[in-house]
Amino acid sequence: MDKITIGINQRIPMSVLELGLIAALHDQATNDYLRELVATEFQGENRIRLGAGVLHKLTCGNPLLPVMKENKDAVMASLRSRLDRPIVLSAVINAAYSIAYDVTAILGKYLHVQNEVSTALLTAKLAEKYGSNRSMPNGRDCVVPMLIEAGLFERSRIGFYKAIRHSGFSPLAADLYRRSFFVFNTMVPEDADVSTNPYFEFLDR
Repeated sequence: MDKITIGINQRIPMSVLELGLIAALHDQATNDYLRELVATEFQGENRIRLGAGVLHKLTCGNPLLPVMKENKDAVMASLRSRLDRPIVLSAVINAAYSIAYDVTAILGKYLHVQNEVSTALLTAKLAEKYGSNRSMPNGRDCVVPMLIEAGLFERSRIGFYKAIRHSGFSPLAADLYRRSFFVFNTMVPEDADVSTNPYFEFLDR
């Protein structure tokens, strides 16, 4: 039995996430549209249904969506920016699923002091929170490739991850990433200096 619900059971490609997010920003992300997007990548009714549920949580159900809609034009520009896109997409993923947030924070913690982190270490640390049954590795294997495709960090070799140090991104991208931190740290004052938290390891301070 899981200690905490993981919730994600399908990997969503970034091209699909971006289209779904753009639709949500314009109030056009109907259930049918999200299913159509997912169906371009997956076959089988069950996989499409599960994928559409994940895509809905990433977009329409995302805690960052209200502030993104308030800054719609700037978000659209950020999605087209080579410097902003990895930060914005990672913030969206991490705000939607706690396991994605935890993957980022764990990797950030260890990549602060070493060049690579192994899948084995990441899995052991995730198991401390989520338990070690099948759903945890499945969740890990969904969010890690998504964050790699988003461009937050990279796979240096099989079974190992390496940091990418991001710089030059816009204040909006930084703000969305910061807001994604507070989704799972509600007891931390929003005006607190959290820049040294491991979650921010991938952003040049």
